[in-house]
Amino acid sequence: MTETAPSARQPGVTRQRCARCVLSAPFPNIKFDVEGVCNFCRDEVGARSDDTAIDRGRARVMELFAARKARGATYDAVLCNSGGKDSSYTLKLAVEKYGLTVLSFTLDNGFVAPAARDNIHRIVDALGVDHITVRPALDVFKSVVRAASMLPIYGEQSLTRISAGCNACISLVNTTALRLALEKEIPFILAGFTLGQIPANGIVYRNHYRFLAESREASMSRLRDAVGLEVDRLYGVPDSVIDRAPTYPYNINLLCLESITETQILAEVGKLGWKRPSGLDGCSSNCMLNTFNNYVHERRHGYSPYELELSHLVRKDLMTRSEALEKLADQPLEQLPYLVKSLALSPEDLATLGLSADGQVAG
Repeated sequence: MTETAPSARQPGVTRQRCARCVLSAPFPNIKFDVEGVCNFCRDEVGARSDDTAIDRGRARVMELFAARKARGATYDAVLCNSGGKDSSYTLKLAVEKYGLTVLSFTLDNGFVAPAARDNIHRIVDALGVDHITVRPALDVFKSVVRAASMLPIYGEQSLTRISAGCNACISLVNTTALRLALEKEIPFILAGFTLGQIPANGIVYRNHYRFLAESREASMSRLRDAVGLEVDRLYGVPDSVIDRAPTYPYNINLLCLESITETQILAEVGKLGWKRPSGLDGCSSNCMLNTFNNYVHERRHGYSPYELELSHLVRKDLMTRSEALEKLADQPLEQLPYLVKSLALSPEDLATLGLSADGQVAG
């Protein structure tokens, strides 16, 4: 199936897209059959594998949560709370469905929408949850985003699920959550990811920082070269914290275990006072920077970083294909001038990204 769709990379471009999901021709390793359906949609083995992973994840979560009382920690879990609909619903699940005592944590990257901040306050107050906000040195963080946007910092495989800018931010969120969990001896770290955003083996896993540090050393080395040694302060956990921790926490993505549509999620968090922010792109309900990250990803790779996630939801009948296409098309590019000015992109960077001196999409 060939269709014309809005593109931040090439406005008005005609591209081939799967007739069943929303993966497009530039997506790595994609193939289309004579009916225009992609090989990912035809992968019945992969679909069964996901179902098996979900069943296994449910059993493991119940086992872990049943044993939590013996740990005697002040908190059962630290939850990464972006203020978006998914993390808000995950917090509701943790408290109301699983009965966990949660420490809600937000990383303030300087681009959290004001309405999302309000949502964070409404949700934690409604659920009676303690909350803390961590704000990194924004000059360093913005330097990391610039480097991730302009240079090959992260491996191509990781970027099939997430933009480079979001990768930089989520990595910081995960590291900060781990530091909090180790310092406070909290056994679980919760986040609101779906199986479209993470692989099936990421539903439940034991966090081991030193292994994590080794696995990402290549990208960290490139960040040090581009930004400086300050990145180690942001993305590192001190040995003193690691050495005194009795054990490593488990990372758990509760939303992967739920068969629920976005409409249903919005209805549930709406009961707690959550309100959809305006002015954000169709794939974000909390971060203003997402529009820039999406633009850069499509410019560099030719497809949206949300295609894989949305396609998974379409295959699971949790979203219609037309709804997914609407989300992909909803990109408020008029916000780019403000965002590139805030990031202090150089004239050379702007030209590379196809942007004019004032941050407008050129041509």
